[in-house]
Amino acid sequence: MRSLARSFSLFFAISLLATAAFGQNADRKGSPFDGLRWNGDAPEVLVESEWYTPRSIHRVPVSEILEFCDQRWPGQRQKRFTEDLVEALQLMGHALPTHVDLDVTKLSDGTQLTLEQIEVTRDKRQALRRANTRAAPRASQPAMLTRADALADLDEFSRRLQDQFAYLELGDFDWQTELDTLRSALPAQVPTPWLADNLARFVAQFRDGHASTSSELRSRPALFPPFLLQDADGGVVAFLPDRSGFLDAEHPFVLEIDGVAIDEWIARASELVARGSPQLVRWRALGGLRALELLRAPEDNAKAGSVRVTLAGADGATPVEREFAMTASRPMFGTWPAHDTALLDGNVGYLRLPAMDDRLLPHLHESMAAFRETDGLIVDVRGNGGGTRTLLLALGGYLTGPDEGPWVGNVAKYILSKRFDRDHLEARFMARATDARWNDAQAAVVAAMAESFEPEWDAPGAFSEWHYLVVDPLGHDADFFYDKPVIVLSDAGCFSATDIFLGALSGRPRVTLMGSASSGGSARSQSFALPHSRIEVRCASMASFRTDGRLYDGRGIEVDVQVEIQATDLLRGGTDSVLAAALERLRASAR
Repeated sequence: MRSLARSFSLFFAISLLATAAFGQNADRKGSPFDGLRWNGDAPEVLVESEWYTPRSIHRVPVSEILEFCDQRWPGQRQKRFTEDLVEALQLMGHALPTHVDLDVTKLSDGTQLTLEQIEVTRDKRQALRRANTRAAPRASQPAMLTRADALADLDEFSRRLQDQFAYLELGDFDWQTELDTLRSALPAQVPTPWLADNLARFVAQFRDGHASTSSELRSRPALFPPFLLQDADGGVVAFLPDRSGFLDAEHPFVLEIDGVAIDEWIARASELVARGSPQLVRWRALGGLRALELLRAPEDNAKAGSVRVTLAGADGATPVEREFAMTASRPMFGTWPAHDTALLDGNVGYLRLPAMDDRLLPHLHESMAAFRETDGLIVDVRGNGGGTRTLLLALGGYLTGPDEGPWVGNVAKYILSKRFDRDHLEARFMARATDARWNDAQAAVVAAMAESFEPEWDAPGAFSEWHYLVVDPLGHDADFFYDKPVIVLSDAGCFSATDIFLGALSGRPRVTLMGSASSGGSARSQSFALPHSRIEVRCASMASFRTDGRLYDGRGIEVDVQVEIQATDLLRGGTDSVLAAALERLRASAR
C-alpha cells in the first residue's frame, strides 16, 4: 500500500508534469467562466447565462485559490483570479483538464449544484480580460451603511467566527465584550471604511497570524516614505527600496521619524498586527510603517508631503536629521536574500527556496542530485512567506536515513463546521490516525505520537479528531539518503508553510537551524464576506501544533544557532552574515 504522504506527493508531481507531457490539459490562458464580477472580494461567475457563487473548481475550494492568489500576488486577487485562474491552479499543483466540474451556488435561489464538464477556453479568458480592462474603477461596496445593516453584519461576523475560527478562545482577548462595545459605538449612519478599519483592529487582537480583513474602502495612504525599514544588529536600518544603499550612507540607523522615537512608531504600527510571536509583530510592524501617513498623530506636527528622519551611525553616534519628500509609489521589499541555488566554495551545496512553491519541486530534485557528493548542504528559506508543504515532503525524503524511518512533523485538528468536509486537512497532507493509507511504519509513528502528544492549549468547542503530517521518503526516482550535515537558514520572514517546514526539520539528525526565529503561523485559513458591507474576513480553521505540543501561531520556530544580521546584509551587493556563518560551520565540521 502506498503511504499517505507518497500518494499525495505523487499526485502533485503528476499534476505539475501533466501540461508538458500531454495535450489534454486546459490552456494556461483559459477560463471556464462566461462572465465574472466581484461582491467585495468574493467572485460571482456567469456560466451558460446563469450567475453563481463558485465553491470549488474541479474539487479545489475557491477559498484556497483566493488564498493562494493573495500569497502569490499580493494586492492582485481580483485580477489574477479573473485572468490567471488556470495558471494559479497549476502553481498550486492542480493541472486542469479541458472540461471541469464546478461546485456552485445559484444566486437566484441559493440552490447548490455541480455544473459538469464546463469547457475551459482561451476565448472565455480573453473576454474576461477585455471586460476587466474596460471596467471603470469603482467600489463595489456601499460607502455608507444604516446602523441596522451594520448591526446585522456584526451579528453575522460573530456567528461566523464561532462557526469556523479555531483560535477564537485562544488568549485573553474578551472578544464578545469588545464586539458589544463596537456595536454601541455605531452611529445612525455607518461609513464602511470606519467599520472596515475597526474590524481590522478587532481581528488583530487574536493570535492567528493569518487572520485579516479586506475591503476596497479601507483607509489607505496616498503617499509613502521613500525607504524601507528592517532590524539589524545595532538597530533599525533605513535603506532604499532598490537596496542600492542606505537612506544615508554614513548613518544607517533610524532614531526618530518626525521627532517621534522609532519604538513608538513600531508600537503604533503593531496595533494592526496579529498578537503573534514577538518576531512576527516586529517584522510586520516595520513593514507597516510604509503606511506612515495613516499612523501620524496631530501632536506629531508632521509636514504634509515630507518626512523628517533622525539617523545615526553605530551605537547612535553622530545623529543627523534629514528631510525627504514622500512618494506616490509604495516601496516593496521584494524577494530577499536575492541568491540563486549554487555549488559554493568548499564543496557546499546551497539550495535557495524563496517560496514554498510546487513549481520548485523539479528544481529541488535536480539540485539534490547535483549536490549528492557535497560535504554539506545549506537550505535557505529566509523571507519565505509560505505556500504548500510539498517541498518539505520532498526534501524530507532525502534527509531520512535508512534506519530512521518516518516522523511526524505537525499535529492539528480543525473546528467542526457544516462548511468544512471530512477531508478538510487533506490539502495540508494530514490525516487521522485511523486513515487506511498509512503504511505500517507510518501508522506506528502516528500511534506513538497520538499516545504521547500533549497540546499546550486545549481548544474549547467542537473539533475534529487529531490529524498528522508524516515525513517519509517518497519513492522518487532520484531519491537517495543525504548523510552530510545540513543547515537551514531562517528569519522572521518565514511564515505559514515555511513554519511547518522548519518545525518538521527542527531536531532532526544532522540538521541545524541558523539565523533567527520564524514568525509562526499555521492556519488552514478560511474566508467569509459580511452581507451588507461586503467586508471579507479571514481566520484560521485549524489549531496547529508542533510535536512537542507547542502551537505554531504565537511562537514560531526557534533556531539552534542565533546569528544577527548586519546592516550591510540588507543591501544588494552587500554582505550575508548568516550565510557566511553557516559556511564556516560546515567547513569547520569537515576539517
